[in-house]
Amino acid sequence: MKLCVHGDSLFAWVTAVKLAEVGHEVVMRVSGVNNSFDPEREPNLVSLLHKQQQSQRLKVISLADDFESSIYIHFIAADLAVDGIRVIMESIIVAKQDDSPLYLLIVSTLPIGTLDALSVLAKERVSELGRSHPVYVVGLPLFCREGNALVDFSKPSLLLMSGDEKSHEITVVTEVLRPFVRKAAHVLVVPHRTAELIKMGVNAMLATRVSFMNEMAALAEKIGVDIELVREGLAADPRIGSDYLQAGCGFGGPNFSADLLSFAKTLHQELDTTGLIDTVLAINDSQREILFRKVWRFFAGRLAGKKIAIWGASFKAGTASLENSVVNPLLEALWAQGCYTSVYDPMAAEALYAQYGKHPLLTIAKTASDAITDADAMVLVTAWDEFWNPDFEQLKHLLKQAVIFDGRNIYDPEFMQEQGFRYFAIGRGEAI
Repeated sequence: MKLCVHGDSLFAWVTAVKLAEVGHEVVMRVSGVNNSFDPEREPNLVSLLHKQQQSQRLKVISLADDFESSIYIHFIAADLAVDGIRVIMESIIVAKQDDSPLYLLIVSTLPIGTLDALSVLAKERVSELGRSHPVYVVGLPLFCREGNALVDFSKPSLLLMSGDEKSHEITVVTEVLRPFVRKAAHVLVVPHRTAELIKMGVNAMLATRVSFMNEMAALAEKIGVDIELVREGLAADPRIGSDYLQAGCGFGGPNFSADLLSFAKTLHQELDTTGLIDTVLAINDSQREILFRKVWRFFAGRLAGKKIAIWGASFKAGTASLENSVVNPLLEALWAQGCYTSVYDPMAAEALYAQYGKHPLLTIAKTASDAITDADAMVLVTAWDEFWNPDFEQLKHLLKQAVIFDGRNIYDPEFMQEQGFRYFAIGRGEAI
């Protein structure tokens, strides 16, 4: 089938390349503006993109370019507000030349109630143009994690569509996605508002688990309990499980955080009260500052002229993105104290330079060893695989003093003590 994908978000790139990979002819319309998602950030995405372009199953053009009016299936996956999505929809409707049905699949995550409004808008616009062809709006909220998005799209744990389960449009969309429907653990078709609430609810539930464990970690540290043992105990209960149950220095990321704020706004509007999600976000905001507070206390506030090494900058391992990363408030707080920082991240060096340029207190190191050389302490922000088992003797030798602040709890406190380190983590290690 001939398909068109509009937007250059992570979801747009992944949707375009995966649909092309299974045989569809895909035109991708991108904006190329500053907030576009760089495919280099997602593992294996660029190679798959080039392969599909070479096969001529995928063509990338600008949003300003015209596209074939004969294409009747469109995926809208732009990181835009509702007004921006509306503009894209209207441009598709206006460009249509015949009376065949038009299918608009909304991949973008939007506030609850938006899909119903867009459905009404689409039909009104067709009527205003004096046309009679049917236009269908189908919600397709994706559950793709940055760093693992290609796998998540190919074998979804939940393939969620919104519309009438036995309707013509759902039948068409199911056929378009047939290779992925077959591999999905669960396929669910629900009304628009239900799908929007499921998407928001999933993110809110995961965030709640993370913030709950961080609150538990604060208590564990206060009373001298190792939060890792607590986590193992909780995870052993099948009603709880182990996913998103790791204490740390806070969650981040572009889509996840934006969705939570949108959900909180909806709760305020509909229920006229603050709720659990506000507390979840407040705990996370505080947690994002915990590493700086620990460093501050250790040095008794005397940070001017100190050099702090930072391992990891991206908001999570597997991505180069700094959006809502813990490293941002950490760097800014350290710089405000006149502290020199040396940062190493295996993928985020370009993003660091793009965001901070040649900041006088920032060195972007080429290796983990370069970052820690002559540093007064090391802070671990992102749990990249290469950080899990370093040469601890070399680490101790290169640091001015053997002090580690671990924001992801990847080391064992007893082992670190045996190796001669002062070790401060989240709910384990030395309390400070």
